[in-house]
Amino acid sequence: MPASPDDGSFLDPKWFVVGFAVAAFALILHYDLRLGLAAGALLGVFAAVWLYLVVRFGLLGSGQPSERRVMQERFRQQVSNRSRAATRDRADQSPAERGTDTP
Repeated sequence: MPASPDDGSFLDPKWFVVGFAVAAFALILHYDLRLGLAAGALLGVFAAVWLYLVVRFGLLGSGQPSERRVMQERFRQQVSNRSRAATRDRADQSPAERGTDTP
């Protein structure tokens, strides 16, 4: 199963975007100091806005599970319920109904 974006792992696409932004900033800074400082300031503004939104709306580490996790848990619960029902059905059947001839 692919890594979940809810895990906050390094496979999360946002880390690739952040990495490329920092690499682009380093390349621009190496090319021209003033242009690099301007790009760094712009990158800093974006980071500050992102941090404000995360803190303001509680997007990071919220206690509520995502819809994806809720669906996965519901699916696991349904599979568990079905297997228990099938096991109970087999246990409730008489040996004659199951096709065995044990007395």
